[in-house]
Amino acid sequence: MENDPPSPLLFRMAHTRLARSLLRAYRIAVNARISGAEHIPGAGGALLVGNHAALGLDAFPFAALCVEASGRMPRFLGERNLWRIPGVGRMLDAVGAVPGTRAKATALLRGGALVCVYPGGIDDSFKRAGQEYTLQWGSRDGFARVALHAGTPIIPFVGEGVDDLLTVVAREPWLGRRLFGSPRYDLPVLRGRWGLPIPRRIALHYHVLPPLAPDGDPHDDRAVAALRQATFDRMESVLSVLRAKRRRNAATYQQARRAAE
Repeated sequence: MENDPPSPLLFRMAHTRLARSLLRAYRIAVNARISGAEHIPGAGGALLVGNHAALGLDAFPFAALCVEASGRMPRFLGERNLWRIPGVGRMLDAVGAVPGTRAKATALLRGGALVCVYPGGIDDSFKRAGQEYTLQWGSRDGFARVALHAGTPIIPFVGEGVDDLLTVVAREPWLGRRLFGSPRYDLPVLRGRWGLPIPRRIALHYHVLPPLAPDGDPHDDRAVAALRQATFDRMESVLSVLRAKRRRNAATYQQARRAAE
């Protein structure tokens, strides 16, 4: 952590003994664990690339696990429009998040930071029921270009359980697009515990996968596409298993219901 670039006070406080104890208690309370933490480097720049959950709730347990496992708090790249919401931008600044621009991400990585990005952004976070554990990246490849510019590895990770915390049952077609100018921002209608927009009590398991070395020229579209695809494929190898597991669990539940009738 001493190799990370300067960051806001609250972010630096996360590395104190008291804060780490509190983060560990929080991690236990939300029932989160991590596999493959040895792939997170103890120093130097690295780009963590993950799948995203509704409202970004998955980021908090993952941050706590990173601090506990590696002694490092990731700098999260956030949806830039969040900084337009009064008060939200200041809160994000305080915890060390930054608007997700290529320039800021590259500067942080070159400065030795551990940076976390969710390429699907709002599309991944607001995906509808039936799209669980599928990456909503579209054609986005900015994260791969940033890694090549900075010369830092990509460390893919997959959050298991994160898409079961809340279910997006619909998207409202007025407020979000009026605020931000695009249907992409149609706000989600959420269902969770007791049918309310309260996160369910779900065990979370973060799978950190082996790093991918930056190989190629960031101005070479073929090199960018190859690194993006390699990251996607590595994550998909885990996500496909989670989708199959989810289908089996749903089938078992339906069989149990029919047997009880």
